[in-house]
Amino acid sequence: MNRILILALTTSMLSPSAMAEPGPAALGPRPGTVEAMQCLTRQGPAKCERVFQGQAQFAAKDWVFPDQDRDFKRGALVSSTFRRPATNSNGCDAMTLGHLPTKEMDIFDIKFAHAGYRVYVSVPDADGKIPALAILPPFDPSRCR
Repeated sequence: MNRILILALTTSMLSPSAMAEPGPAALGPRPGTVEAMQCLTRQGPAKCERVFQGQAQFAAKDWVFPDQDRDFKRGALVSSTFRRPATNSNGCDAMTLGHLPTKEMDIFDIKFAHAGYRVYVSVPDADGKIPALAILPPFDPSRCR
């Protein structure tokens, strides 16, 4: 009788979230997006800017080449953190990305000493190139979750 009571009590204490599968953020970033972020923060290998093509190449151009004025204004890199995959069901993602391939993008938060950004980076295509990129300055954590 005691065992049944303990089992029933233990089962009832588990919340649905404790029994649910891990969310998309728990799975981590998809292949290729971390390398793209390393390139954007100038921590990637030489000529890594070649991974961006089309729209992403245009969006990345102000990030992947040396610029002392920009770097001075932003300050030192503090962190680059994976947030979650973008989703079509998140209104903020859909509004931010517009025509970009929302469900194929990962979201990162980049913090510098004097500025922060939210970056949406697509997974590489079959050729290993990043076709889509959105960089939102300044980073405002209350704007979108």
